[in-house]
Amino acid sequence: FLDQVPELQWASEAFGKKPDAINFWLGDQRAVTSMHKDPYENIYCVVRGYKDIILHPPSDVPWIPYKNYQPAVFKSKDNQFIIEDVEGPSVPWICLDPLDPDLNSFPQYAKSTPIKVRVNAGDVLYLPSLWFHHLRQSQGCISVNFWYDMEFDAKYNYFN
Repeated sequence: FLDQVPELQWASEAFGKKPDAINFWLGDQRAVTSMHKDPYENIYCVVRGYKDIILHPPSDVPWIPYKNYQPAVFKSKDNQFIIEDVEGPSVPWICLDPLDPDLNSFPQYAKSTPIKVRVNAGDVLYLPSLWFHHLRQSQGCISVNFWYDMEFDAKYNYFN
């Protein structure tokens, strides 16, 4: 299917390269992506439904709390999903839900600058590399995004 999706000529021209990946996303209103950042320039296209996205610029890094987590996998057991720890080094991940931030535990988050956006069917969002983002979606949401490798320059060094 994704072989049939053409690259975005204007984006490839702007970034001076072809996309590293084209991703297809399908889900319902239960699907939530925890806050994270990616080392890609991201062109996000909603085909059906909508995505609610909370964005934070890379300059919010001092206010975004991380915690180390044990690697784990989801497994099906007795018609339920369980989380099972696996071997490996701990993984740093953002430990805050921007929909319901615990400001008692993470008071510095109050200094951050969240930007809330709804991307509707037919809309395109440019999500710059290293921007923090949290996503929710509508029932039956379909989207496609194009990842272009970021330039590992001063921006990368400063915000990591």
